[in-house]
Amino acid sequence: MTAATPVSKQTSVYVYGVTWVDGAGHRHGAGVSGADVELLEHGELAAVVSMVPNGPVRARRRDLLRHMDVLQDAFASSTVLPLPFGSTFADTDAVVDGLLGERYEELVALLQRFEGLGELRVRAVYREDEVLADIVRSDARIARLRDATRGAPPRDPRLLQLGEAVAKALAAQRERDLAELSSSLRRLALDAVVEPPHADLELMRASFLVERQRIPDFDALMNDLARNRRERVGFTYTGPLPPHSFVAVSQGRR
Repeated sequence: MTAATPVSKQTSVYVYGVTWVDGAGHRHGAGVSGADVELLEHGELAAVVSMVPNGPVRARRRDLLRHMDVLQDAFASSTVLPLPFGSTFADTDAVVDGLLGERYEELVALLQRFEGLGELRVRAVYREDEVLADIVRSDARIARLRDATRGAPPRDPRLLQLGEAVAKALAAQRERDLAELSSSLRRLALDAVVEPPHADLELMRASFLVERQRIPDFDALMNDLARNRRERVGFTYTGPLPPHSFVAVSQGRR
C-alpha cells in the first residue's frame, strides 16, 4: 500500500476514484482543498485520494474543477471509476478495507468492463433568431399571428396564442432534430445518456460511451454535424472523459 499522509482527528480521506495499480500515475498536484493527491493500494486496485478537513465538502467551483482535474489526470494513463464529488471516508483503513477490500471483485469487474472506453459529451443549443425565423417561415398560422400582433398592447390575447404556438412548434422541431442527432451519434457509441433539455433553446445534452479507438471517427462525425448545422445550432463538445455518466462508485456497498 502506498503510504498516505496520516489522518488525524481533524481530517478525512477524500476519494476521487478507483483505478488499476499498474496504470495509475502518481499525480503530484493539488486536489480538493489544495491537498496533495496520493494513492492507496490493495491488490490490483488503487484509490486516488487526498486529505481534507472533517465535515461536508462544500461544492466550491475551484474544488469541483480540482475533483475533475484529478480524475482526468488518472484517466490519461488508465481506466478510472469516478466517485461523486464530496466522497469522504473516516480513515485510510475505511478506504483500503471497506472500499477496495470488501468490494474488490465488483470494482475489478467494473474496471474491466470500462477498459478502453471514454465518455464524450455533446451539448447543442439553437441559435434563437435563426430557429424562430425557420418556425415562422414554415408555419402559416404563426406567420399570420406575428404579423397581426405587431405593435399590439401587451394584454392582447393573440400574443399569448402566438407564444403558445411558437413553443409548441419549437418542441416539435426539437424532437425531430434530437432524434436525428441521436441516431447519427449512437451509431459510434456503445451506450448513451440523453438528458431532458435544461432550457427552451437547448436541443441536446447527452453523453456517449465510445471505444477510444473510435473516438477519431466520433470527432469527424461531430465536425460534420456541427458544420452542416452551424447556421441554426451551436455545439459544445467535450472529452474523452472518465465514464461519469455511466458508472459512479458509491461510498456504500451496492
